[in-house]
Amino acid sequence: ITGAAEAHILAKELGEAGVGVILNPPRPFPYVWEDRRILPGPPLTRDSAIMKLKEHGVIVGVGCEEIWSARNLPFDVAWAAIEAEGRISRSEALALGSVNVQKLLGVTTRGDLVVTRGGELLDLHARVAAVVSGTGVYVI
Repeated sequence: ITGAAEAHILAKELGEAGVGVILNPPRPFPYVWEDRRILPGPPLTRDSAIMKLKEHGVIVGVGCEEIWSARNLPFDVAWAAIEAEGRISRSEALALGSVNVQKLLGVTTRGDLVVTRGGELLDLHARVAAVVSGTGVYVI
């Protein structure tokens, strides 16, 4: 399932059925009345949709609505980790935007290596310095 702004309502059933979810956007906003059943997360609710789904054993990925929003993925993943208040590890947070999405999309190839400077990938001040892939090394 992708999109899934109301997936938290069926979290137990999704977990029991082994259905994964790509939240897109990862932090929903109720633009229209029909979106009123979202789970906004802290400070309005204790849990975010990501945490509610993870508690029920659902594989959760963080998606991008538009190609330009991919640049915000590290911020979205870091925000999810902050909202979890220590209930997910750094590796689980990184998986939200990487291996979980690969699993849910059925991608079996190994990914690229991303090199950062100024901090780790989830640090808000870190910058991508290079990408190492099967086709070469790209210094940015």
